[in-house]
Amino acid sequence: MPKKSKPKSAWNRGKTVGRKPALVSTQVTAIKTVMAEKSRLRDRAMFAVAIDSCLRGCDLVRLRVNDVMLSGEMRDQVRVQPMKTKQHANSAIVFEPSRDTRKLLQRHIEAADLLATDYLFTSARPPSGPLKPLSERAYLKLVKKWVAFASLNPEIYGTHSIRRARPALIYRKTGNIRACQIMLGHKTISSTQLYLGVEEEETLDLARQFEM
Repeated sequence: MPKKSKPKSAWNRGKTVGRKPALVSTQVTAIKTVMAEKSRLRDRAMFAVAIDSCLRGCDLVRLRVNDVMLSGEMRDQVRVQPMKTKQHANSAIVFEPSRDTRKLLQRHIEAADLLATDYLFTSARPPSGPLKPLSERAYLKLVKKWVAFASLNPEIYGTHSIRRARPALIYRKTGNIRACQIMLGHKTISSTQLYLGVEEEETLDLARQFEM
């Protein structure tokens, strides 16, 4: 008799699936505090840019020095055309790095001796040839390490926890979903509402007010 094949395990077995929760201000501060003592300069600069920019991981790792610096001076505003929406002319994401972020970037660029056309966040320097950007997988591994600095479960938090952090805070404080849409580079308001879980959160808030 032919041997029975073993049933394949589900792709999500042992994994936490669903929308990753956004980091909150206290968690971001906790991560930055630990990183100041334990993390390399590149990683500190990368986390700071990730929080300020709200970029997807694929766009963050492909930033080049000349995206954030012009003629040796840090740019006040950075414009990025996301890979996911690069066919749409008006879908660029514009962000302003904070003063601390610009300082970290300046130090990182100088310490790594990067040229204007080099990738901003690179893997280990090869013996020869051009510097390669940090991979998305490597970035995810770093994020898992960073969230653990704030005593968070790395299985629950991910790269989108960082991308959602500022827009989620802004929406909670102001209710301005349009600003969040522009910040995230979404084509529609509904995409932003879904991404931030706005309707779900508002429904839960209402339910809490009308307990039975």
